[in-house]
Amino acid sequence: MKTAASFMLLAVILVLCSAQVFADDAPHLYVGADMGSTRFSGDGPAADSLFIAGQRFKDTENNYGLHVGFQFNAWFAAELGFTDFGTGTDTFELRRGIFFIVKPNDTQSLAAKGLSLAGVFSYPVAQDFSVFGVLGISTMDYKEVMSGGFSEATGSLLSKHAYSDQGLIYGLGAKYALSDKWNLRADLRRNDVGHFTLGDLTVGAEYSF
Repeated sequence: MKTAASFMLLAVILVLCSAQVFADDAPHLYVGADMGSTRFSGDGPAADSLFIAGQRFKDTENNYGLHVGFQFNAWFAAELGFTDFGTGTDTFELRRGIFFIVKPNDTQSLAAKGLSLAGVFSYPVAQDFSVFGVLGISTMDYKEVMSGGFSEATGSLLSKHAYSDQGLIYGLGAKYALSDKWNLRADLRRNDVGHFTLGDLTVGAEYSF
């Protein structure tokens, strides 16, 4: 709770400070939605002595997200976003020769949802087309489930663990203006949060007020 509160307080402070700095540049609000694909990667359970060392968690799942931003001038915006990254699943090999293990592998599932606050730095390439870079902070809610691998006599391995962590979000994107109000947008972003990295490729639309 303290971590989430600190994150939201920092978000408010950054937005208010940015608004003060760029107050004279005809700002406007925009909202958007997007969807795409997430590439999960990170530490597997290899540190546990039950597992063969060196294994990594990898999977690809669909995602969707919403964002709201404040465009302070032609080149800078502050953006608050929410993304449901889906649930990645991978299988890990257990060590042979342990008497209570009767199956050769174990399954790990990882569900992730995140909030981000980022600066969006744009550069116009043409009248209706621009590219941008993204740099900010991200807080992630993870839910891990480990299952399988043990005998009926000793019970199956089933553990559930939910936790939050913070890290960086950064990436590149492009935007095409369909009209004064509507934009098409594509993003390639990376969330380095805790023991996992979530890489996103998304497309979406924005509406400016």
